[in-house]
Amino acid sequence: MLTYKGLGSDADKDAVHAATKSLNKGLFPGAFCFVAPDIAGDPNYCYLKHTDGAGSKANIAYIAEKEGADSSIWNGIAHDSLVMNIDDMVSVGATEAFQLTNCIDRNPLIISDEAIAQIIIGYKESIQKLSSYVNIYMCGGETADTGNNVRTIVVNSDASARMKKIDIVDASTTSAGDVLVGVASYGQSTYEDRYNSGVSSNGFTLLAHAMLNSSYKEKYPETFDEKIADSAYSGNFDMQTPIPNTSMSLGEALLSPTRTYLPLIKEILRADRDQVKGIFNCTGGGLTKPIRFGKDVKYVIDNLLNPGAFFRFVYENVNVAPRELFKTFNMGCRLIISCSRQGAEDIIKKAHDFEIEAQIIGYVENSSKTGVNQVEITDPLSGEILKYEK
Repeated sequence: MLTYKGLGSDADKDAVHAATKSLNKGLFPGAFCFVAPDIAGDPNYCYLKHTDGAGSKANIAYIAEKEGADSSIWNGIAHDSLVMNIDDMVSVGATEAFQLTNCIDRNPLIISDEAIAQIIIGYKESIQKLSSYVNIYMCGGETADTGNNVRTIVVNSDASARMKKIDIVDASTTSAGDVLVGVASYGQSTYEDRYNSGVSSNGFTLLAHAMLNSSYKEKYPETFDEKIADSAYSGNFDMQTPIPNTSMSLGEALLSPTRTYLPLIKEILRADRDQVKGIFNCTGGGLTKPIRFGKDVKYVIDNLLNPGAFFRFVYENVNVAPRELFKTFNMGCRLIISCSRQGAEDIIKKAHDFEIEAQIIGYVENSSKTGVNQVEITDPLSGEILKYEK
């Protein structure tokens, strides 16, 4: 069976965490992302800086354009890159304003100037769409022609924010007795202009090669490393394959914009801040994401949301074990909030107000092993219990 690591990526990122173990962990070492002292020196404030990108999803946009899609297909990749940054920062409570820059590395022999122009337009359009909820200031960026280093294109962003220390959501406070609210990644929220497959922007190295068929290996060898040629594009489908129970093709589903939860989380923190313990943006690491937060805790996820039409199709049609799927993809539930049982009902109602599915998906208890965090997921499609430790 295919694995993310076998294709050259690693959802666990153990090597990265080992390498950074001795580095300063910031003001809130157990928070979802790094929190630094205030850049202006105010002891009541702190500073956040975050870097992420659209990852291998950009290769899907490249294939789509080569297969006839309009160059505006690249707009969504800018949106993905933006959201992959701000939603991690929102998870520690930053909801008021962000500064954003980008860094695009491309092979100019493969990626056109028009694609670059559309990515830049995409940043502008995404910022405008979110302007009624948050101020995002675009502060320039860098486009580097690095054909000797990059096969196609890399679209990364860097975001920063300043906020009051008192408003930080510190996920390390998650403890036994908390409940877990899961929030869907699919559907159409009140602030989205079309149905979202829920795919987001992580795990695409595995997803593309597990879903798309060998014709893409022959047509687009520039989209994968030759060292994984035996596994590349080993699925059964093409970009035009319809996704059952939706109006989307597989290509459209794969390029569905990464949903931002900023409007919802901003409202939750405004009304229920005292009830929230941790906010987990389940991108890299999938539904095992919470495992690195809290101390000696076990996250029991035994009432997971329906995965939605897209991830059900993935689950039923790929040569990937469920254990790998749930630690690589969000499987229809990209946001998990640990909170008091009292606060869960109001959080769920607020999600429903934005027309986003949400429910209590589990709870937190003490870990069965000292010094070890655990995640236990009941697969909603097979009933199998999947166990992870860190």
